Amino acid sequence: MVIVKGIDNLDYHTPRILSSLWQGCKQELSIPDTITTSIYHFGFSEITGLVHSYRYRSAENFKSDRLEQYGFLIKPECRIPENLASPEDFIKMMDEQRIIQASKPKDERVYVGGEIQVHHLSKDGFRIFTLHRFEDYTRDETAIYDKFHISELSPP
Repeated sequence: MVIVKGIDNLDYHTPRILSSLWQGCKQELSIPDTITTSIYHFGFSEITGLVHSYRYRSAENFKSDRLEQYGFLIKPECRIPENLASPEDFIKMMDEQRIIQASKPKDERVYVGGEIQVHHLSKDGFRIFTLHRFEDYTRDETAIYDKFHISELSPP
């Protein structure tokens, strides 16, 4: 357990905690070293009052990487419309990401699917909503359950 005052203080603790969690998950779930993950934290700084964003990559043992750019971070690649009318353009952008990724070998793809979850942070609060569910959501969900021999999601 840790007690944090804000996003910058959280950043101090995050690399050690994520590294420990990842090692435990890899061991418990037999995740090969070729599988990687990235975690992003963002919030209003307790020091400056501005948005601070951090990236932590398993391939770099979750070393803290402060992202200096403000606004949108797009991964995997796609074109950003000139007059981005967020969040409506997100669906078009993610459809393009899916097409680009489908053209790559399976072991090089970043899989984009499921639902588009929008996280909107403002000084007044934080809002999360589902913008869109992709047409293959139910098929992919069933495949995941089948792979792990789960007939349905357990109740909360």
